[in-house]
Amino acid sequence: VVFSAMIFGTITNQDLPVIKCVLINHKNNDSSVGKSSSYPMVSESPEDLGCALRPQSAGTVYEAATVEVDVSASITLQVLVDTPGNISCLWIFKHSSLNCQPRFDVQNRGVVSMVILKMTETQAGEYLLFIQSEATNYTILFTVSIRNTLLFTLRRPYFRKMENQDALVCISESVPEPIVEWVLCDSQGECKEESPAVVKKEEKVLHELFGTDIRCCARNELGRECTRLFTIDLNQTPQTTLPQLFLKVGEPLWIRCKAVHVNHGFGLTWELENKALEEGSYFEMSTYSTNRTMIRILFAFVSSVARNNTGYYTCSSSKHPSQSALVTIVEKGFINATNSSEDYEIDQYEEFCFSVRFKAYPQIRCTWTFSRKAFPCEQKALDDGYSVSKFCNHKHQPGEYIFHAENGDAQFTKMFTLNIRRKPQVLAEASASQASCSSDGYPLPSWTWKKCSDKSCTEDIPEGVWNRKANRKVFGQWVSSSTLNMSEAMKGFLVKCCAYNSLGTSCETILLNSPGPFPFIQDSISFYATIGVCLLFIVVLTMLICHKYKKQFRYESQLQMVQVTGSSDNEYFYVDFRDCDYDLKWEFPRENLEFGKVLGSGAFGKVMNATAYGISKTGVSIQVAVKMLKEKADSSEREALMSELKMMTQLGSHENIVNLLGACTLSGPIYLIFEYCCYGDLLNYLRSKREKFHRTWTEIFKEHNFSFYPTFQSHPNSSMPGSRDVQIHPHSDPISGLHGNSFHSEDEIEYENQKRLEEEEDLNVLTFEDLLCFAYQVAKGMEFLEFKSCVHRDLAARNVLVTHGKVVKICDFGLARDIMSDSNYVVRGNMYQNVDGRVSERPHIYQNRRPFSREMDSGPLSPKAQVED
Repeated sequence: VVFSAMIFGTITNQDLPVIKCVLINHKNNDSSVGKSSSYPMVSESPEDLGCALRPQSAGTVYEAATVEVDVSASITLQVLVDTPGNISCLWIFKHSSLNCQPRFDVQNRGVVSMVILKMTETQAGEYLLFIQSEATNYTILFTVSIRNTLLFTLRRPYFRKMENQDALVCISESVPEPIVEWVLCDSQGECKEESPAVVKKEEKVLHELFGTDIRCCARNELGRECTRLFTIDLNQTPQTTLPQLFLKVGEPLWIRCKAVHVNHGFGLTWELENKALEEGSYFEMSTYSTNRTMIRILFAFVSSVARNNTGYYTCSSSKHPSQSALVTIVEKGFINATNSSEDYEIDQYEEFCFSVRFKAYPQIRCTWTFSRKAFPCEQKALDDGYSVSKFCNHKHQPGEYIFHAENGDAQFTKMFTLNIRRKPQVLAEASASQASCSSDGYPLPSWTWKKCSDKSCTEDIPEGVWNRKANRKVFGQWVSSSTLNMSEAMKGFLVKCCAYNSLGTSCETILLNSPGPFPFIQDSISFYATIGVCLLFIVVLTMLICHKYKKQFRYESQLQMVQVTGSSDNEYFYVDFRDCDYDLKWEFPRENLEFGKVLGSGAFGKVMNATAYGISKTGVSIQVAVKMLKEKADSSEREALMSELKMMTQLGSHENIVNLLGACTLSGPIYLIFEYCCYGDLLNYLRSKREKFHRTWTEIFKEHNFSFYPTFQSHPNSSMPGSRDVQIHPHSDPISGLHGNSFHSEDEIEYENQKRLEEEEDLNVLTFEDLLCFAYQVAKGMEFLEFKSCVHRDLAARNVLVTHGKVVKICDFGLARDIMSDSNYVVRGNMYQNVDGRVSERPHIYQNRRPFSREMDSGPLSPKAQVED
């Protein structure tokens, strides 16, 4: 090395430059260890390693503090040199020189860096940096060690003969404890994985060892390593090149010889260099296949190989041609490949892949790197004993690509450069005295200027052309320009500038005009007319957008609380909750919500099913409905949703109202958490029960030949399905039953209701009593709202939900419903009507154009009409 021969002069401490050594750790965004994927590196704050002048050393030697890093860590060793003038540098690691490119920071300090993308055991050791400046020369020593080496190891699995039987076991000595799997492939290339617990069974081992291809793999946090059982198949055509197996001294040797014949009348033998193997170094297995042919397997094995085990191993058969394999025993692993850098130039849309051909043992671990990002590395074995790794995901980005491989004993790095060829792209401009054209392209383009007459541009312009010196960023496009100085004779003519390279030509035409404020505009009237039309178009477009924005309806909850101001019920105003305080006792942690499917959506938001953990009781999860706005909601819509939340906290709870359970308003979108009603809205519920509707239970019994009678014999005083407050006898009149039967408390009937809940819902029938019960529950809910001075404004079957026990609850989930502007409502005569043909509110209220009032909510409650529709 040239730098090692330098003679250092005597210098004083005052002449020494200020040197700072730092360590920069890079965090991998993908935190999984050993995962091959593209990852950006995020740098932590630099750590000062405290470079100190080593005493009693020849020359000026600085030593940094020892660096301890984890396996697979990504680090940068960096030196900052405060010295005048230019510097040159060289890195030395394990007697090999590494590329060094100094640069200068904003403080004009020299910066020299060594980047290690993925730390391995082979990259640990001493790194020497030699720096030569105009003033002096000096050396910096870094020592890098691996922290917790014993805690992170992944070793290739190996085969061993099972004790007391002729079969194999697969072993991997790794930390953390690996998962060992057998990969078994058939002749068609289809593979399956088996766990060790299955393969260790004797009958499974004896069966699977006759397969075409057998591999054993071990995986843990560091990745995956596999070992293939080397096989010679006498029934297959021999390869053009002799198969070769590499092993290191001390490793086990396993070779499998396989042959298939129509009967059992054949045998197999192993020879090493024309000498039969010794007893105890082979064993045979045989079985019949499904077509009754005989399969024989002869294993040759050595528990720990030495150099004298090198040679040609030949498997012979009395019914098949013999085949051989070369076994080579080496002292340490190796990677054989050409490490010279390669430069490529490709077209902008050309398909291209980088490729590295190598022979290595043990199998390598490799990565492709571009712009400090690592990409997956795939390997493919070739028939001649070599392997190849290709990288095609470059996305036509020019730059420097690095292939790095290692296998524990050796490492290999190969550099590639990629340039993208592109036809020049020309831009033209003109001033009063010059016309200029610029272009970028690769390779470097050349320029021509031509004068145009009539419809052709063929006359060359030899004079007045000045081509500026082209420049190019590293791996970028060539940027060049050409200027034509105009003469008086040229003014008023068209000229064409053209840039061309090997990929094509690009031209632009320029009108040479007299100096003026607009040299390219010949007709000022046309120019101002064009400007006027454009301005008019912009004004009209702006007015249309504003008009559409004003017409767009806003989110508004249909449930409103009112304050009466006079003796008439129509003299009131809506309570504005925007200025009210929100009680944080309703706040629920959003991380305790696990969202499910969407229950419904509108123009401004949606309602989703979710599981809430701990909202009712610690450790208990329940199903809830979560109301939210869509992502692009504006501030007025969020304010309206917060007003609805504050109103619901003031409203209180009731059995026939979809009650508020909590809310999420902090650090994220606003969520309103309501009770979940499993059967959906009453409108669709009644429609689904249309075929199951019966006026009385007697009709049900008659239709089913009284098969249901024993089920209800034990409940002579059963309550109306879904009602928790009213007891109705099965044979009583439904109307009078609502008023004449005695009322019981929930505590007295809760047990019977819960006992019969699943039984009643499984009947899947609907009676007239159920319809009356629905109407009664809705009336109870509306009575509660009236008591709370609330007006619903859109009471309909679609806004009533059904839950277990045929309990109905009034809701207000209409996230895009505004009766005055919603397209789901149309005008029929003098009243608004829903598109499905039903009047949403009381008709006379719309006809008289009266405002919303509390009496409006007591409109027609007719669930029976929905069933008979």
